[in-house]
Amino acid sequence: MVLPPKKKKKFTLYPTRLFQYEDCPQQFLWGRGWGTIDLGHGFGKKRPVPHKRSEHHAVMGTAIQEPIERYYNDELWKLLRGQQLVDRLMELSEEAFDRELARRYIDWRMSEPRTELLKIIKTGVMGYLRTLKQHRLLGPYARAEVELLGYVDKFTPIGGRADMLIRRTKEPYTGVMILDGKNSKRYKDGKGGWMTYTNPDQLRFYALAYYLAYRKLPDRLGFIYYRYPYGDAVLDVEGNETGELEPGISWVEFDKDDIRGIAQRCRDAVRSMEKEEFDPTPKPPVCRFCDYEIMCDARKAQRLANSSKRRSKGGLPDKTGIIELA
Repeated sequence: MVLPPKKKKKFTLYPTRLFQYEDCPQQFLWGRGWGTIDLGHGFGKKRPVPHKRSEHHAVMGTAIQEPIERYYNDELWKLLRGQQLVDRLMELSEEAFDRELARRYIDWRMSEPRTELLKIIKTGVMGYLRTLKQHRLLGPYARAEVELLGYVDKFTPIGGRADMLIRRTKEPYTGVMILDGKNSKRYKDGKGGWMTYTNPDQLRFYALAYYLAYRKLPDRLGFIYYRYPYGDAVLDVEGNETGELEPGISWVEFDKDDIRGIAQRCRDAVRSMEKEEFDPTPKPPVCRFCDYEIMCDARKAQRLANSSKRRSKGGLPDKTGIIELA
């Protein structure tokens, strides 16, 4: 007889896990595993996904970030100039791209061609240099992939990995900024705002982790969209130019109350996890991107209930499954 482990591994809460747990505790449990819970594959083990999703989108973001990380952490900006720097960054981009292709599952029926993926990566890296120059993203401390660890309380360890952490001292560009790079798309929504696929609370989480590590808040938080570097034309949803230029960085507002709120959410989530509260909370926007949707009884029941409602109103029912034509 196999006994459950006597002591659980120390768990550090990162922002992706917090948001995943808040979206659906069952998705968190199945995707990570927990303590003495056996999902059929051993205590604390996650549940295997029923089918692989193509990771071509993840390839681009990671392969763009890696040359930028080397730019900062190897201090290439001090060592190389002009075309030498460009050549080295392009070389690093190709190396990162090859590594990502080797370690990820790519369904080429769903992805852009290999040459197009590499072009997007190289364009993203070069575009970042334009944004960097405009916003002076260098200083006495300028590092990438910075690990931030701390305790909200003695029961709630949290961590975050900042894509870029920069401290500047020359007026008027002073203070600490935490930046997160994204390769996702976003558009002007026609109402003066942006349609994005990012969560500003991710950066606020990093601000909390920074505060716990250094006992002070950063001065600025921002997303850098690699596809939209400084100076490019802003496009609307239809792809038409709006007459504006890309700022290069999308700044995220925050204050002490925001950071306190994130801290409380971390406490609440960890306490619920310790109580093994992992009930499913199906929501279409979340379920659509869940690897386990096809296995989830709660989601199946929800779809069936929604289908019945539509039928009662004279609408068309949901159709799931596969139809084979003879």
